[in-house]
Amino acid sequence: MSGQTGSRGAGALAALLENNDRFGKLADRDFAAAAGLLVRKLMISAGQTRDDMIFLRGAVGQDIFESELKSLSAYHARLLARRLDKHVDDYEVSTAGAAAAHIRKIMSGEATATEATPATQEDPPEDTPPTDDDAPKNTYFGRKSFRTGN
Repeated sequence: MSGQTGSRGAGALAALLENNDRFGKLADRDFAAAAGLLVRKLMISAGQTRDDMIFLRGAVGQDIFESELKSLSAYHARLLARRLDKHVDDYEVSTAGAAAAHIRKIMSGEATATEATPATQEDPPEDTPPTDDDAPKNTYFGRKSFRTGN
């Protein structure tokens, strides 16, 4: 192969790509499968943003990106959707297909990541007196309480 060492993964992939004509057994679908594995790894890894996903789709192509997006488990698809849109409703990403559709919307710009809205908590009415907790300090009601008569 070339002068690169095969100990590092990126170097090994680069060496295979440089000498693609020498290894006729490796077809284009084999390289697409290897790229799919790397795309999946990037999709499920933390820290990816919308821009990263758009760049990734452009780099590997729509076909590989979509096939890996469709093959994500429901758990990983929900994680990716929540990573891209931190305030998405659970109902919108309840299944793998729904989460993938939401990811596509975010990446196309149809659905922008919603801004964080402060949750409005209802204050208790001021005329309500505070409740006194008359419960015993030790609420354990096990064998010891039967023996001691407490």
